Amino acid sequence: MNPAIFYNFIEGPLVWLSLAVFLSGIVFQALRLSKMMQPSLNGRKIPEKELPVPNTLTKKERFIRNLFFLKNSILGINPLIVFISLIFHLCILTTPLFVPAHAVLLENFFGFSQISWSPRFAHFLTGLILVCGFFFITRRIIIRRVRAITTAYDYLMLGLALAPFLTGYLAHANVGDYRLMITLHILSGELMLILIPFSKFFHMIFFFFSRFAIVNEYSLGAPKRSWQF
Repeated sequence: MNPAIFYNFIEGPLVWLSLAVFLSGIVFQALRLSKMMQPSLNGRKIPEKELPVPNTLTKKERFIRNLFFLKNSILGINPLIVFISLIFHLCILTTPLFVPAHAVLLENFFGFSQISWSPRFAHFLTGLILVCGFFFITRRIIIRRVRAITTAYDYLMLGLALAPFLTGYLAHANVGDYRLMITLHILSGELMLILIPFSKFFHMIFFFFSRFAIVNEYSLGAPKRSWQF
């Protein structure tokens, strides 16, 4: 295939195809999860760990209860992992939205522009993503209990998550062949979009179900639903 034709294909029709698969996959998974949940207040006995904090607790008792919970959660046991994971996920979700080059593409495709970060700040955030990714890979290799539950699939998913940022950075920095790097950048981003609803990447969407819709010990807000078994 002619390289120019191939590049135009992955920059045009394949982008729309990956977006269509991504959006339809999210809708499918959302409907599937909704069928697996039911209202908690329908007479069904709720597991004790899912019960909300009694309203009879005083503010001091509620504070002590929450403090005890945090102490025994991963935040209390390993705050470094929580901090690095938070930085990694925030950067990986927001950086693609505000990269200057992506803002130009949006304007070309849809005719409107959006706020974008400076190239230097985008490089800084990309660097943070890559450093965090290297930390997670190293952790899986050197810590025995983490290595014991790590499979090739985990490395593959982590590598795919980092690939769009690494190739995008290399392309912008003119490291290696630009056309090859930008092609790999586009393809890895499209592959990631396609896989999000059907792989471990779905946790970025499932987070909102588990924290805001399902009653459990990590709930945020006032969720009203539980898993239906």
